[in-house]
Amino acid sequence: GLMHDYRSCGLLAHTGGDAQLQECDDQGILQQYVGHGTFIAGLVAAVAPNTDITVRGTLNDAGAILESEFGEKLFEAVDAGGWPDVLSLSAGTSNGRTDGLLGVENFMRELRDQRTLLVAAAGNNASAAPFWPAAYADLPGWEDSVLSVGALRSDGEFGACFTNHGPWVKVYAPGERLTSPLTGFDSPVPYVYQHSTYDACRYGFSYGCTCQHPRHSGVLSDEGNAAKPDQVMFEGYAQWSGTSFATPLTAGLIAAHMTAHKETDPRTARRQLLAANAEFAEVRGAHVPALRPPTWRPVPVVRLGPGL
Repeated sequence: GLMHDYRSCGLLAHTGGDAQLQECDDQGILQQYVGHGTFIAGLVAAVAPNTDITVRGTLNDAGAILESEFGEKLFEAVDAGGWPDVLSLSAGTSNGRTDGLLGVENFMRELRDQRTLLVAAAGNNASAAPFWPAAYADLPGWEDSVLSVGALRSDGEFGACFTNHGPWVKVYAPGERLTSPLTGFDSPVPYVYQHSTYDACRYGFSYGCTCQHPRHSGVLSDEGNAAKPDQVMFEGYAQWSGTSFATPLTAGLIAAHMTAHKETDPRTARRQLLAANAEFAEVRGAHVPALRPPTWRPVPVVRLGPGL
């Protein structure tokens, strides 16, 4: 695999968000979803600086891919450089079923026989419906090989409004307004917001969540009033929210545990890390294990009304 020595464990960050091969369009404007993998790699590096990180742009269609191709793409990622210690996957789908996803079945069977730990995003639908492949963490036979990750809001005490949830989500980590490098340019480039914020949380929460703040108008949203999309200058770092980003924080914590404790088995490291973790958060009324990286700092939430 990518293990070189005890000071360095290999982690493959595999993401589903880089929409285009070109970072900017003809007008020099940063395109939608560009930098998803770079952002994730930056989060891993911040949490686990002694880790060898390999980023594969295998899923480069803004996360939209046929289910029949999904498993093949995952095989491509590991075939290119071998099965890593930890595979951080910020992609997936729900399918209305509780027994798995046909498109990744062969990959998941192969994973079970490897030593790799798959750390997978639980999804951003504010739903308890299983999201695959993360929800394999709750199926018999995959308990050791898959860890599903939900997102905490900026104060780290409760679940983010958008996070999927339920007993199949095994751990939560900060996933709201995380800061990381997005992509690299010699000089600042313009970024036009793609989506508008909402007047209220889409999921019924009453704190200042990412549905509402910071306020902006997007080019793809139908405002009915031809509102001009907001534009900012991008200078290297960005804030982004999602289980996509709670996932690499968790993967990085496992990699860092391997380095610190000279543990060569990623699945053992996962068990040790969670067994030693005494922190919890509240998600939809349930107390859940929470991993809060030592370099992460909570940001108080703005309460907009009664409830969470």
